Amino acid sequence: MRKKKMNLTKKIVWLVVVLLVLFGGYKVAKQIHSTIRENQIQKSDQQRIEEAQEEAAKKRHEFAETIAKPAVQVWNKQHVVLPSVVIAQAIQESNWGQSELYKKAYNIFGVKGTYKGQSIQYYTDEYVSNDTKVGKGVKVVREGDKKKISIPATFRKYPSVYDAVENHSTVTALNFIKQKNVMSYEQQANMLQKNGYATDPNYAKNLIALIKQYNLSKYDNEISK
Repeated sequence: MRKKKMNLTKKIVWLVVVLLVLFGGYKVAKQIHSTIRENQIQKSDQQRIEEAQEEAAKKRHEFAETIAKPAVQVWNKQHVVLPSVVIAQAIQESNWGQSELYKKAYNIFGVKGTYKGQSIQYYTDEYVSNDTKVGKGVKVVREGDKKKISIPATFRKYPSVYDAVENHSTVTALNFIKQKNVMSYEQQANMLQKNGYATDPNYAKNLIALIKQYNLSKYDNEISK
């Protein structure tokens, strides 16, 4: 009887051991499966990020190429603004061609006025104090300590990117880079800054940084000298 009881006890112990092993194995298997699943999700997310980065890089390159071709052509005619500087300005002024002025009017550089009688109405935003009187046609976007108003303005509408780049070169020659054949993009950027092309104190520095970051100076090698 005692022997049978011991055998039963052993069986129970072994059964408990088997159950523990099976349960432990299930937990391990579940953990492994969970880890594999997390790795797959991370890999998928990383792949999507890389694909998005590649697409963004492709669009940046395409925009640079779109501006580079007329920039080289205009330089060869006027010898005023280096292609690298034109492209850097276009990137900064139009946010890589994402601005509405560029999309609707090829106005890469945000130039006001008309071009051969052609223009487009576009609202520009300004922050003013609450007691500032708002004129006719001005929209009040937000009020608080200050209010943001949208003022209608007339901007030049160009028939093509080439016309925009050529007009930009002509205006720049008259007001900002009055010397021809300046072959240093750093010197040109500083001339724009010094002669008041933009009020941003870091304008020249930002242009130079863009040229270096995206190797835009390679387009300067395509010009006639």
